[in-house]
Amino acid sequence: MAGPGVVRGARTAVAVVFVANGTLFASIFARTPALRDAFGLSPAGLGLLLLCLSAGSVVGLPLSGFVVGRIGAARAVVAAMATSATGMVALAAALVAGPKAAAGAALFLVGLGAGVWDVAMNVEGAAVERALARPFMPRLHAGFSLGAVAGAGIAAACAALGVPFAAQLVGVAVLVAAVVAPAVRAFLPADPGAEHAGPRAVLAAWREPRTLLVGVLVLSSAFTEGTAYDWSAVAFVDGHGAAQAVGALGYGLFMTSMTAARVWGGALLTRFGRVAVLRAFVLLALSGLLVVVLGP
Repeated sequence: MAGPGVVRGARTAVAVVFVANGTLFASIFARTPALRDAFGLSPAGLGLLLLCLSAGSVVGLPLSGFVVGRIGAARAVVAAMATSATGMVALAAALVAGPKAAAGAALFLVGLGAGVWDVAMNVEGAAVERALARPFMPRLHAGFSLGAVAGAGIAAACAALGVPFAAQLVGVAVLVAAVVAPAVRAFLPADPGAEHAGPRAVLAAWREPRTLLVGVLVLSSAFTEGTAYDWSAVAFVDGHGAAQAVGALGYGLFMTSMTAARVWGGALLTRFGRVAVLRAFVLLALSGLLVVVLGP
């Protein structure tokens, strides 16, 4: 069993990785109008380009268990971060050179790294939570949201100062690599005795009706959240005539509210229960969505 000092170091390290992850991806999504303008894309064209990132993530997620199992969470995080950072640099090159296909391939790389990175850092976070013997994951996800707020702030500042999107992408990629690579050295040692559920156990879980209902809820939530990630900045710029810097700040406000919900969500669940909190916040999210779409 790891000592208290090792656990504290791992706790800080995995929190840094979550924050860096949020910073990297928000720096892209907060400036989707600039991505659209660089290639002269229609909304449908922009949607297809962003779909390349999602496709990479869909490929990366099933691979993540194998990767983490073979090389451990620390190395998996570094490899996935390097993949996403390489994709960001490639996207910057595509913005300068102009080919849309290259931009799509670059975003696929970003998404591929994202899929593995997300699982690997959550595996480490769960291990740290077990070592601490108290809830810790909500704070880690709040750290991701906090990083996304920082990434949106960087994007807004770059847009306001006229910094090219390509330069911003390269700068954020270098910054994240410089932070994550040394941080993972403090991860907990891999547990060679860890047991993993076999294929039969996984299939049995999907025969449970409650699993299917939770899956529908997660799908609905992810669809709504993903739409806000991809399109909120564009909605402010195109739908409400805002400047690109304001669009990035609007995205940042969305992530700020998500950070607050993740910080205080545990206390709300304890006081009011899961079902009541879920119902109330689904209605709150729906209300906000309608205001953005229909409001002046």
